[in-house]
Amino acid sequence: MAKKTMNELKKRALLAKQRMKMGYWEQMMRDREKLISEVGSTYEGKKLVSDYQREKYNREFNVTVSKHMSRDEQLYEKVRLILESDELIINPIARLIDNSEYDKMDEESKQRYILELSAKFRELKDRYYREKMSRSS
Repeated sequence: MAKKTMNELKKRALLAKQRMKMGYWEQMMRDREKLISEVGSTYEGKKLVSDYQREKYNREFNVTVSKHMSRDEQLYEKVRLILESDELIINPIARLIDNSEYDKMDEESKQRYILELSAKFRELKDRYYREKMSRSS
């Protein structure tokens, strides 16, 4: 499993390096500026452009949660979707629970699982905001 993860990481790093060499991100910034000038520089306009570019990137590079991603990366993807969602989510931990695993546990194991999951949620939420701040800088 660790070898597959490392190979996947190397493959993604190589693709990222190729995108940088080809000027992908510079073109993305030019496109962003053009779109913002067309839709307006309000918060809603910028959010619309960001959402559009995120979807475009995902389509182009097929960035999806796969079986080969580590459990933490799968959780991070779920946390990212929760934090970027526009709906009010009262109990985000409930969305992270693996019910097939959770249903098989005794009460003590369930409590430990929830505590570990909530700690992991806080960790991944902090990671999300750190990455978001570094992207906006």
